[in-house]
Amino acid sequence: MKFIISFCLLICLVSCGKSVDETPKVEQENTLPSLSKQTIQKFNYTEYLLDPKVKKITNNWVKYNELEGVVMNLKQADLTYFKENHEILEALITDLKQSLPETLNSPAIMSRLIALETKLYKLESLVNLSNATPESIMPGIQEVLVSFSNLNLQMNKKIERDSQKIIKP
Repeated sequence: MKFIISFCLLICLVSCGKSVDETPKVEQENTLPSLSKQTIQKFNYTEYLLDPKVKKITNNWVKYNELEGVVMNLKQADLTYFKENHEILEALITDLKQSLPETLNSPAIMSRLIALETKLYKLESLVNLSNATPESIMPGIQEVLVSFSNLNLQMNKKIERDSQKIIKP
């Protein structure tokens, strides 16, 4: 009889340990929704890269390079920058606008920066939702990527327009 009681207690102790181990795993899954790099690469949008002339200008623009790193991490399905990081994101956007090089300062580029700012804030709010799912975050990621690509296109157009020498009669 003692053997049976000891065996039942041992089983209870072993089974209790398993339920405790499973609980943190569920919480870890809910902290950041899992997305795959392949899912993000399947987005249908036109990605504009910087022209070599624009690259020379943006090499010294520290905040743009930081933003470019954030977008590259986003393409790798890394959302950690947006998880409970509001002050740093806000500082990046503010500094990005204030440190805009004079050669790129135009209303069209500023409007693209404001559109990108809106999309970044929207993505941050989606990531920080307690019930965020990959399906709910994917449209936000795509909007940020499209906005960043449009910013690059606008900077390319600005430098191209400025380099054209048009003689007016």
